[in-house]
Amino acid sequence: YNLGVAVGWKRFALGGDVATTQSPDPAIGKRQSTVVGLSYNLKRFSGRVALGAEHGASDVAALAQPDRYSVDVGGAYDLSRRLAVTGGVRYRIDQQRNSVTADQRRDSQAVYVGTAFKF
Repeated sequence: YNLGVAVGWKRFALGGDVATTQSPDPAIGKRQSTVVGLSYNLKRFSGRVALGAEHGASDVAALAQPDRYSVDVGGAYDLSRRLAVTGGVRYRIDQQRNSVTADQRRDSQAVYVGTAFKF
C-alpha cells in the first residue's frame, strides 16, 4: 500500500507518504518507507524540502537490503503560465547492519534539472 496526505496553509504545504512493498523474492520480504516534506510557494517560485527513510520490516529483509535515509531539496521557477524549470539536489545514505560486503559505497548524491508542463 501507499498512503499520502498533504495539508496546505497560505503559502506553505506539509505532506507525507507511508508505503509498504512486498518483494516477489520471499528472502527479501517487506520494505517500509516514510517521506515527510515541506514546501513554500511564491508567485513564480516554489521550493521544497523532503526527508525520507526506508527499512526492512523483518530481520531477513534488513540483511538483504540496507536501511536508507534521504534528503531532497528542490524548487521550480515558472517561466510562463504553463512552463516551469525545476531542479534540486538529493542525498541518500545506505546503512548496512552488517559489514560482510566489500562494497563500501553507502551514500549517493544526485543533481537534477528538468521542466514541467502544465495542462
